Amino acid sequence: MGMGPLWIMNIVISILIVVGLLYSLRAYLITRRIARTKFTNALVALTAIFLLQNIYAAYMFYRMAWESPSEVAPPLLILNLIGFAGFTVFFYLSRT
Repeated sequence: MGMGPLWIMNIVISILIVVGLLYSLRAYLITRRIARTKFTNALVALTAIFLLQNIYAAYMFYRMAWESPSEVAPPLLILNLIGFAGFTVFFYLSRT
């Protein structure tokens, strides 16, 4: 067992999502200063939850790379790619 390419891809995708979420969170917090609405509060909360999820996911992928068989990585990569696609739509919609 070891840090194979699929595990590294899982970690990188999670970190990319974290970076995007931090960028979004910053923008939402700036907007929240100007307009304290339920919507902006919800965006901040939702982004913070997704941020925690993806930080934890990157950590777990790192641990699993050393402890789990390599057969576990491909299905997790598919799940992570679906999550990345969802984040991309969320990011796109929140920018328009």
